[in-house]
Amino acid sequence: MAESPTSLRPTRGDVYLVIALAAGSVVFAILYVTTGYWPFKAPLWVLCLASVAVTVPLIWRRRHPSQVAWTQTAIFVGAQIGGAMEPGVTQIILFMGVYSIGAWQSNRRSALVSRALLCTAIFIYLVASVFFQSNGLSDMTVLQITASFGVSLLTNVAYFGGAWLFGNRAWKQRLILDDLRSANAEVRCQEQQLTRQALDLERVRIARELHDGIAHHITGVGIHAAAARRSLEKNPDKARESLKTIESSTRETVDELRALVYTLRDTDDASTGEHNTKGNPGLGDIPELIDASRRSGQQIEVVTIGEPRQLTPITEMSIYRVIQESLTNCHRYAGSHAEVDVRLRYGTANLEVEISDTRSPGALREEPHPESEAPTKQPGLGLGIVGMRERMSALGGSLEAGPKSRGGWLVRAQIPYPRNVAEPEADAAPAALETETATDTGDGPNASSITDSTAKA
Repeated sequence: MAESPTSLRPTRGDVYLVIALAAGSVVFAILYVTTGYWPFKAPLWVLCLASVAVTVPLIWRRRHPSQVAWTQTAIFVGAQIGGAMEPGVTQIILFMGVYSIGAWQSNRRSALVSRALLCTAIFIYLVASVFFQSNGLSDMTVLQITASFGVSLLTNVAYFGGAWLFGNRAWKQRLILDDLRSANAEVRCQEQQLTRQALDLERVRIARELHDGIAHHITGVGIHAAAARRSLEKNPDKARESLKTIESSTRETVDELRALVYTLRDTDDASTGEHNTKGNPGLGDIPELIDASRRSGQQIEVVTIGEPRQLTPITEMSIYRVIQESLTNCHRYAGSHAEVDVRLRYGTANLEVEISDTRSPGALREEPHPESEAPTKQPGLGLGIVGMRERMSALGGSLEAGPKSRGGWLVRAQIPYPRNVAEPEADAAPAALETETATDTGDGPNASSITDSTAKA
């Protein structure tokens, strides 16, 4: 496992650990000296200095674990021979040093050799200490000396064996954690890639549908242009009416072409021809969509407020897609028997569509809505609402979605009317201003710009 330089730097926790262990060792040294429980040969200040010296190397246990362990062992053995090492907290300090070799030594062969040599050195020191102390144990039998040596040996085996075992376990856990982090990063990367692909596919579909709407306008322009040419001399009024229709249709075409700039289209898709021949859905297809949802168990109420107006195919298709996506989400997340309200409000300047649901007693209450704004409550990518927002934005509209205060979900979309459908009062001033600006500056939709836009379509 490759370690980054940042992960091997001493942390604030390492500093706190060293301070706590050093302070604990000093306190134990003072207590031992005060009670006279342990026979020390050195004065108290030497004991305190040895406690701090054996603890400080732990700060660098991540970057140089073997060197730290060997330094601690040398200080501990030297101080113990000189009778200047308290036997309490220093055992924990030495344990941490041996443990750090297994937990942080990146070269596992070096870790194995280092700990093996360290344990061998400790064993030699233990045998030597028993040998030198044998002169003072003349009053003990051979069996008692052997038993005493066995107790010390087994204690050290358990001590260093535990440090060895727990160090290896810490290393394996770090390997598993590193693999999990790599897998999580890969999953997040793939999730972002899938999100981009899904958004691109949605833009492709929007671009195709926009193209179909523009083709509808261009076909109408061709028909009215032919009618105006034939009736120009015999019936000027009819020709003037056809030219007005052409002007209105070309304005809408330019607007939709401007929206088309923000989308992409893959013309090599084999399904393009089939999609174009099938035709785009509109408001006339909404009753069939509602009936299909009702057959699946949903209770849907449709209310139309205001006087319906003639809309462009691209506008009708966008409204249909918003209702279709919302009903799908209602069925999926609010339950198959949810109560759904669909409202179409024909206002002065725009059309407003609302789709709201309420959770019925048999609904899947434990499932959060996929389009919730809280990231921790999203079971999926939530691309449906993204696609609906892009549809509305492409046509100059807006879309809001969120939970209702009384429970359920609400989707509200507003889309402006085409210019030839808006209220005369609302369009009179902008139209006059646009005509005046076009006359003064020459930037209006003249014949050449309309021809260019039509050719690009």
